Amino acid sequence: MKRIIVWVICLFLTAGSRISVSAKDKTDAMIHNIEQDVLFVGNVSHISDGYVVLKVTDYISTESTSDAIAKREKDHRYILMSKNGITYTSSYHGKQNAEEGDHVVASLKKKNGTWTVSNGLYEVDEDQYRTLSLEPVKKQLDISKLKLKYFINSDGTMKDFSTDQKQKKLYYKNQKIYDTRWNMKKYLTIEEIRNSEKLKAMDQRAHIKDETEKDQTTSVKRKLLFVADIFVIIGLVALLRKKYPKR
Repeated sequence: MKRIIVWVICLFLTAGSRISVSAKDKTDAMIHNIEQDVLFVGNVSHISDGYVVLKVTDYISTESTSDAIAKREKDHRYILMSKNGITYTSSYHGKQNAEEGDHVVASLKKKNGTWTVSNGLYEVDEDQYRTLSLEPVKKQLDISKLKLKYFINSDGTMKDFSTDQKQKKLYYKNQKIYDTRWNMKKYLTIEEIRNSEKLKAMDQRAHIKDETEKDQTTSVKRKLLFVADIFVIIGLVALLRKKYPKR
């Protein structure tokens, strides 16, 4: 009986770990500096047979330690080896492959002495980190790209993002900074999204009532789901005890 209980618990924990790993988003990995050595805004300076050269305009401050800074190339140019060019994770202008002169946001990692794309290579509208965008303004923006935009625009200081379940609202430190119902004509600046009165005015113009409860995918919700799963396991154990009583 004890073996059965241990087997059920191990199965649950294994399944839980698989869910957490598979749910890891590349955008979140970039924001939290996971599996990347450098993150920067720059340009595609040269494309040749077998390689692409990226030139840095500004590094994004994911880490300011001496070890992190030491990983940067002295000439601030990065060579990516590729026979068929480099494919974009996402492109502001709808491109598939990198072209000379493109503005980019690049997450790179060095493996066996060679630089490779880690959490993504994005073609953006400009190489000024404070104002660049990953896609044109439209009625419903991509939440992942919007998170990454404000993370980059803030030089890596804005990280604490959350969303509602339908991915139609974006929050920063529990303050709503984007709602599809706003039907934005232009992106809000960093100063505007830190201005609570500006955000209230956005709701008022869209005739949105003040929300008392924000449906956000937070760690609290995940913990509640975890507790619910524990109760399910307890129920399974109880059923197994009834089916296989002690002799």
